[in-house]
Amino acid sequence: MISLFEKLDNNPIRRAFSGAAMQYDVLTSMHKEIGRDLIKKVREREDCASILDIGMGTGWLTGRLAFYFPETRILGVDFASGMVRAAREQKEGFDIVQADALDLPFRAKSFDLIISNLAYQWVLDLKRSFECCHKILKDDGTLCFTMFGYETLSELFESLQSVRGKAETLPLRRLPRLQETTEALYQAGFKNIESDYERITVHFTDMMAILRWLKGIGANRLQKDFFVGKDLLSKAGEYYLKQFKDPFGVRATFEVFWLKATKT
Repeated sequence: MISLFEKLDNNPIRRAFSGAAMQYDVLTSMHKEIGRDLIKKVREREDCASILDIGMGTGWLTGRLAFYFPETRILGVDFASGMVRAAREQKEGFDIVQADALDLPFRAKSFDLIISNLAYQWVLDLKRSFECCHKILKDDGTLCFTMFGYETLSELFESLQSVRGKAETLPLRRLPRLQETTEALYQAGFKNIESDYERITVHFTDMMAILRWLKGIGANRLQKDFFVGKDLLSKAGEYYLKQFKDPFGVRATFEVFWLKATKT
């Protein structure tokens, strides 16, 4: 099976994120709010000579890190060429490398802090990606990140399932659970793991607006053999409207994991 958001190292999803780069910042106000809170958790650290931002997107968070850590070497990485181009157009105070979270091209013990905001949900092999982080962190280094979790868009999954029948499993892989993520950190060698989560409700006009939003940020790649025709999609939309409507529109849940871990 494949994720609703597909594999990180798959060329179609790379192209999808690249194509969404121009409108990504407009559509991701929630990402920025979470990113601001993430920065608050690390901005008091005074011993950072180098910081790596994994999955920087268009570089908004990376730029904020450069603002709060003016004497620190800041480096941002993203696997999508469109995001890298957009970040280079507006970068200030940080360096950029196009790289995959599963294959980070840095020497061992290069960074004091690795930070990532809502990027690791795209990574299929979390253990391997965390092993990459563990290797390039200094001995007293810290990994601090957020990611979307299993309950994200649960209403959409339920609505799509409603038109497939209970006996027919959707060929879609849900995002990781918090326990899976913390276990991957332990297996990668991390210590002192701190975790928390929250669920945020976002309102859309209808289910199709959610799908358009996903397409707008480049996160709508479905498995090729998973097809929902117009009639079934319409029925799924009716189910969504009936089950999840309130005075503000239709609800969509976003589960956010907050994690922090040290190398030693």
